[in-house]
Amino acid sequence: MFKELALKRESCRAYDGRPVPHELLQEILETACLSPSACNSQPWRLIAVEGEVAEKLRPMVQAAGLNRFADKVSTFVVICETKASLKEGVSGDRQRFAQMDVGMVTMMLTLAAADQGASTCILGCFRENKIKELLNIPEDITVRLVVAMGYAEKEGVRQKVRKPHSETIGYQSW
Repeated sequence: MFKELALKRESCRAYDGRPVPHELLQEILETACLSPSACNSQPWRLIAVEGEVAEKLRPMVQAAGLNRFADKVSTFVVICETKASLKEGVSGDRQRFAQMDVGMVTMMLTLAAADQGASTCILGCFRENKIKELLNIPEDITVRLVVAMGYAEKEGVRQKVRKPHSETIGYQSW
């Protein structure tokens, strides 16, 4: 059931250091790329980072003393936003659709990982320029997010704390 998967997915901040097998990582990435996008533009590139390159990337996501748990993360997925290719007739800031699409592919990635027994944490604080240099990302491409991936130290599902539905769901009006 999908709700069970949604409950299983959480932001993991305690990893056991085991690497995600490359074949499993590939399956997770390919599943994530099934995500919907505006005009099927798929304005993303997911860059899997493992092994020695992950070791070099680690301090780039630990800027300003953040994300200390990344010391035991075996795999990172760098999520880049590419230029949105939308159909003629779509007006306004066309690139804003790409930002939403990147959010959706990121969610699909975290759900696909959870479905395969891997844990993730979406990271929004990182040294973008250093990551671009390390991974040869073109200057005109934006690194939107980095997803830490590995295996949780502890098994089990934490209790999710959410606002009451009365504050987050409406019917027919605000």
